[in-house]
Amino acid sequence: MIPKVVLIGIGNFGRNHLRVLDILDKEGKIKFEGIVDIDKKRLESSGKEFNVKTSNHYKSFLKTADAFDVVSPASTHYKIVKDLLMQNKHVFVEKPLALKYIQANNLVKLANKKKKILQVGHIFRYNESISILKKIVQQKNNYPYYVTGSFLQTTKPKSDLGAIFNYLHHFDIIDNLFYSKPKKIFANANLIAIKPTRETNVTIFLELPKKLFVTLNLGWISSGKYRTLELFSKKNHIICDLYKQEIDVYQHGKLKKHYSPKHEEPLLLELLDFSTCIKTKKSPRANGSVGSRVVKIAEEATKSLRSGKVLTSLNE
Repeated sequence: MIPKVVLIGIGNFGRNHLRVLDILDKEGKIKFEGIVDIDKKRLESSGKEFNVKTSNHYKSFLKTADAFDVVSPASTHYKIVKDLLMQNKHVFVEKPLALKYIQANNLVKLANKKKKILQVGHIFRYNESISILKKIVQQKNNYPYYVTGSFLQTTKPKSDLGAIFNYLHHFDIIDNLFYSKPKKIFANANLIAIKPTRETNVTIFLELPKKLFVTLNLGWISSGKYRTLELFSKKNHIICDLYKQEIDVYQHGKLKKHYSPKHEEPLLLELLDFSTCIKTKKSPRANGSVGSRVVKIAEEATKSLRSGKVLTSLNE
C-alpha cells in the first residue's frame, strides 16, 4: 500500500515538508494527496507549483487520505492530532507533540488504541552525527560526567512559544543518547520578550542518573548559529557539530578521531520513516512516546523557570 498523505501547514518550515513530500511522491514512496492552509494566496500558489489538491481545512481530505503531516502552529497540535487519530488516520506532527504532558500522553494512548502511527518531528533522531555519538558513549570509559549543548540562532522564537518549547531539540538528543529521565531540572531566563511575554534565551541545568550533569543554552542570540554538543568523560572530550554532522574526539588536548560521515537530509529520512512505518506497522524512531517524554522535560523546565526553583518531580 502506498499511503496517501496530506500536508497541513505550509509556512516557513512547512515549505520544507512540501518539498520533501513532493520528492517522496516522485519516488513512489507516498501519494501526495493534498495541502491545507488558511492563507489562500499561499495555498493557491503552492497547489499550482506542486500540482496537488488544496483546501483551507483538513476535513476535506478525511475520506481520501491515509495519513497527515501536521506542520501547523504548536498551539494547534493537540486538537488537530487528536481529531485525526479519532478519524483513524496516521499522523506525523512537528515538535512539540503538545504543550502539556497530559495532552501528549493522551495522544500516545489514543494512537495505541487506534493502532495508528504517531510520529513526532524530532529531526535529530535522523542526524547521522547523533547515531555515531550514541555508539561512542556506549563504549567503555566513554560515559560522560558532564555534557553541555547549545541551540542558538538569530531567529526569534515563534510568538506562541518561548525558547524552551521552541528550541527543545537538545532534550530529545539527551533522551536519545542516555534514555534516562532527569532527576533534577532548573531553568533560568537570560532574555525575556515583553509582547507577548516569553523567554527568548534560557540556560537549563539537568541532573541525570549516574551523576551526569547537563547544561543547555537555548534561544535567540544577536548573531550566529550554534548547534553543538560537547561531552566530557574521564578519557575523552567529544565535540559534535550538529549542523555539519561532524564529531571530533580529543584526548589530553590532542585530536584523536574525526568523524565526517556521509549523510542524507534528516527531514527526508524522517518522512521516509513515517511512510515506511505506515506500510510495515513498525514504530518510528521518533514515536509518540519519545514526543511525550520531551514535552514532559520542556513542561518541567517551564515550571522551574516560572517558580525559580529546582524541580525533582520528573520521574513521577
